[in-house]
Amino acid sequence: MIRRDDNGYILITVLLMLLVLTVVGMAAIGTSTIENLLSGNIRLKESNEGMADGCSEVSLMVIERAVRNEDFRGFANIVSDPNLAYELRAGSFDSDTGSSSGADVTCVNSAGGDVTSVADIDMMYPRWIGGTSIEFASGYEGLGKGGGSGFSTYYRINASGTGLMSSRTSIGSVYRYIP
Repeated sequence: MIRRDDNGYILITVLLMLLVLTVVGMAAIGTSTIENLLSGNIRLKESNEGMADGCSEVSLMVIERAVRNEDFRGFANIVSDPNLAYELRAGSFDSDTGSSSGADVTCVNSAGGDVTSVADIDMMYPRWIGGTSIEFASGYEGLGKGGGSGFSTYYRINASGTGLMSSRTSIGSVYRYIP
């Protein structure tokens, strides 16, 4: 038996349930879109960080070659500053502020220029290494008192990786070189 005053309540109930399910579905789509964007950004950051870290590692070999041999044999195609060997052996800090790009080493450079990995290398300061075994065995220690101490030189390496969509990651490191 159908009562005449109850017509349409099922239709309204179904429409309200459909509205609730639509809102829940839209929220799920929005959440997954944001998660995809975040994972894409993380992927770009890790890719750029890897390029910058790799260029920083290559810069260590460039420093050793430049300081020991005063040339860039094997690295001539990636060293963009012709005065880098002199700068790395000079006695004062040079931050390369006069250069156009500030990059001494270019590790990756795509044809379009949108994917690059560069590093700026600067000599910071030399330090004497005191307290060697000769000084200890002879009974005196300290700077300038023994003949067995050497020196180490500290270098600053600022590397950056630039990837797709103009994303960029920079890494700074300090390298202690003992000749």
